Amino acid sequence: MQRRFVLVLALLAVVAFSRDLVVPGLADADVNDLRHGRWSGGTGVGFLGNTPDGVEFALNGHVDYFFTPNVSVGPLAQYAGTGNDIIFGLSAQAKYWWGIPSGRNLAKLVVQGGIGFVRAGIKDNDSGAPADTYTSFLIPVGIGLDYTVTKHVAVTADFLVNFTSLGETVHVGGRDVNLHTNVMPGLYLGMRF
Repeated sequence: MQRRFVLVLALLAVVAFSRDLVVPGLADADVNDLRHGRWSGGTGVGFLGNTPDGVEFALNGHVDYFFTPNVSVGPLAQYAGTGNDIIFGLSAQAKYWWGIPSGRNLAKLVVQGGIGFVRAGIKDNDSGAPADTYTSFLIPVGIGLDYTVTKHVAVTADFLVNFTSLGETVHVGGRDVNLHTNVMPGLYLGMRF
C-alpha cells in the first residue's frame, strides 16, 4: 500500500516539474491566462470522508480546457486507498470561475459539478465482512478557491461533495454490517499549473 502511495506521489512530481519535456511551450504559459483554447491541470491531497471505512487520505487530479475565461470542462480523478478500502472515482466536470476583486485578478472562486463513476474495493477488517468490489455512479459538486502565486503555479483549496450509492449492507455472523454510503465529502489542498 505504501509503495503505491509513493509511486503516485512520484508520478505527480514528475508531471509537475517536467512540463517542458511533456508539452513544449507550456513553460511559457501563464496560469492566470484562462482564454478560450487554454489547458490547465492540477493535483491535490486531502481527505475523503464517510467512505465505507470512514475517513481516508485522498489524492485528486484534474485537467481543464477553457471555453471562455469563466467556463472550463475536463476530467477529475479521485483516489483514496491508505486504509482497508481502495476507492477510485472518475468524472467529467464543468467549472465556472469567478474573479475575486483583488487588483490583479489573482484570486478566483470556482464552482464545479460533474458526473462519472466510482469503483471501490472494500475490506472491512473490523466487522469481519468479506472483501468485495463495488461500482456506482458518482456526482461530485463543489466549491473552491484558486490563488495565483507565480506565473506558473496557483494554489487551490477545493471542497467536494460526492453523491453516490456505493457499497451495501452485508450479513456477517448473525448481524448486519452497513458498508453503504450515499455522500462522501472531500477536502483537497493542491496546485494548478
